Amino acid sequence: MLGLLEQVRAFCRTEGLFAGGERVLVAVSGGADSLALLHILNALRADLGIAIHAATLDHGLRGAHGAEDAAFVAQLAAAWQIPCVVGSADVPRLAAAWRLGAEAAARRARYAFLRQTAAQVGALCVATGHHLDDQVETVLLHLIRGSGLAGLRGILPLSEREGVRLVRPLLAVTHADLAAYVAALGITPRDDPTNADQHYARNKVRHAVLPLLREINPSVAAHVGRMAAMLREDYAALLASLPPVVPPSIRREDFLGLPLALRRLWLRAAVAHLAPDHELSFERVEAAIRFVERLRKVGGVQLGGGLWLRANPTRLRVLAEG
Repeated sequence: MLGLLEQVRAFCRTEGLFAGGERVLVAVSGGADSLALLHILNALRADLGIAIHAATLDHGLRGAHGAEDAAFVAQLAAAWQIPCVVGSADVPRLAAAWRLGAEAAARRARYAFLRQTAAQVGALCVATGHHLDDQVETVLLHLIRGSGLAGLRGILPLSEREGVRLVRPLLAVTHADLAAYVAALGITPRDDPTNADQHYARNKVRHAVLPLLREINPSVAAHVGRMAAMLREDYAALLASLPPVVPPSIRREDFLGLPLALRRLWLRAAVAHLAPDHELSFERVEAAIRFVERLRKVGGVQLGGGLWLRANPTRLRVLAEG
């Protein structure tokens, strides 16, 4: 246990996840990973200079089992003397209203709940239980979708969504280590059977692809995690070489003077500034660049997600319309 605590403490400090003297909202589902996160941050709160508050959401996807998961988290938080907020959502109804799949709608509902709860309890930071295996799955999913450098960075240790900092203190730790940590506490985590449903692409990578990769190289998780960390540094260096993307506007002459790779990166960075969750496809990036190259008068091209590239012969800008 002490080794795991030291590993997480070192990662938090190296990545600068916590400012110190702040309240952190910990997202807890009842699974081993998030339970380990809650217990670890509670154990490290004095060292990290933080106060913690738990939050759990019943997504309305599993009937009584979902409500039982939320009650389990609340009871465990109370036993550890950690304040906890319990929420509920009707994800099937929201998915229909938002015209999203259940998985995407659940994610949107979850982050809306966490954002609202963070404001309610005075937390500027939300911690989630993403770990090294999640990182590997994310990098592989981005790879097979044809992602660029931004996607191959995987899950970021620190990011921001609508004014709330999101931190992932467990990104250097495997699921197996977290499960062993929780077992050593004598706790049986809640089981979500949808995690085994291979209709979902992530679960197929987890249960079918990763075991094959581990046969080729048992250290695949550590190596992919290290690669993602290096690519984060490479990406940051490239971003530093770009013309400003805040505000997301640039002279057309300056844009066309950039190498093709940096034109693509500027567009992606401008979109990420306005809509961090929007994945700008390669096809839309290429269409936007061709549009700017051939532009003779005022016009625009869609970037998806309600975003547009608007341009005239002297200047272009990325903006949200809708």
